[in-house]
Amino acid sequence: MPSVSFTIADVFSTTLYKGNPLAIVDAREETLTDTQLKLITRQFNLSETTFFFPPTSPKADFKLRSFLPDGKEVIGAGHNILGVWWHLAQANLLPLPVPQAADENFVFHQELGGQVMPVRVTRHTSAISFSVSIRQSTPHAHATHPDPTGLALSLGLRPEDIGFEGLPPQVMSTSTTRHLLVPLSSVAALNQVTVAGREALLAQLRRADNAAYGLYLFTPEAGDGDGEGTTNTRAFQARFFSPGMSGEDPATGSAAGPLAAYLYRHRALKVDGRGAGKIIVRQGLRVGRECVIEVELGVGKNEDGEEVVEVDLVGGGVQVAEGRIAVPDVSTQF
Repeated sequence: MPSVSFTIADVFSTTLYKGNPLAIVDAREETLTDTQLKLITRQFNLSETTFFFPPTSPKADFKLRSFLPDGKEVIGAGHNILGVWWHLAQANLLPLPVPQAADENFVFHQELGGQVMPVRVTRHTSAISFSVSIRQSTPHAHATHPDPTGLALSLGLRPEDIGFEGLPPQVMSTSTTRHLLVPLSSVAALNQVTVAGREALLAQLRRADNAAYGLYLFTPEAGDGDGEGTTNTRAFQARFFSPGMSGEDPATGSAAGPLAAYLYRHRALKVDGRGAGKIIVRQGLRVGRECVIEVELGVGKNEDGEEVVEVDLVGGGVQVAEGRIAVPDVSTQF
């Protein structure tokens, strides 16, 4: 029976069983149909499973495809993509030179959803470890939620728990995946949130945007700089819920990236003279995880003099398991 090798990594953490679990499958040697990819993903039953293949574009080093357990393919770049590149570096599957005495950056290219995007791999020689930086698609702002009071009550909160620094609940995206970003007034309010059920959550998302996939709640962390958007580095805690998930997501890169752009858009995050800003997001604390996502924000001008905002996710991982999984028979239905 044919099989393929896999690795399970905890992403956005360097501590076993504290990151966001990801199944990573080496599909370079087998020709797998979409149905086989979906069956393997469902068998792992993690939030996402990502497969890496030889590239079809001459400009890319690897082609990646990522799936949810329900069979939906994910194009957004979050822990599902960053974790694969961390694995490729850690498993010596990237052509890296002999380590030097200082940290080194290397640029590779990934093929994802028909696009070729750069990936930065940093080798930290002091600990012989790696971190990865991935560029997300251009951030986009969408509708704001029309009823913050109703949203608060649906989450078991008081109306005054919604918002800080004048920020509104708003839908943002850096891919085809849109999330409703909801600012909360305190860590206490964040910890108090209760999501009644799939239908109630879906109803609130649809009030803002019929295409919204998840609810991303965030609040400044204690000791978050000076607050009020007066610094180019800020720290937050966050939680994420989606009707498509059975529970709370421990780390959501597809929401953390847009969050940086959202904060800049609403003047809650400044950039320095180089047009650079940064946020640090801690997530998963309520579900026994301790994920740390760094987002680097870059602001510049294009050839027409228009402002361009870019976001990069930065993080690492730790290997939890490895092995081989049988390739499903081509006649098996999903």
